[in-house]
Amino acid sequence: MAALWAEAFPDDPARNEPHGMIARKLARDPELFWVACVPAADARAGSGSDAAVGDAGGGEVIGALMAGYDGVRGWLYHLAVAPEHRRGGVATALVARAVDELRAVGCLKVNLQVRETNREVRAFYASLGWTEDHSASLGRMISDSP
Repeated sequence: MAALWAEAFPDDPARNEPHGMIARKLARDPELFWVACVPAADARAGSGSDAAVGDAGGGEVIGALMAGYDGVRGWLYHLAVAPEHRRGGVATALVARAVDELRAVGCLKVNLQVRETNREVRAFYASLGWTEDHSASLGRMISDSP
């Protein structure tokens, strides 16, 4: 999974180093972390349409998605699909699974952030019914605080 995220997000800041992100997520709430796998026999064929969304128990990891829920709203983070498996329904299945799981824990609204310049990803989410909220996203690095 770390290799998939490193390939999908090459410009991510150091704080998003994939091994660390995965370890922190698995320690905190692993039930909001999904991977899509192709069984070992299918991995060579390059078919993503039969990918299973669940845990990484065997087979090639071809997609991953993290989510979070704080009791107010849910968030989707770091959706990635291996380039050779894109446009085969893997990302759609991952997002659907995340939304279903968030709904099951009482979540009423799900947010995500996409870089404004990433038109392809913005178009993907629009095709699934997501709309732009027109709000400012503010952030602060805690390690930079006195």
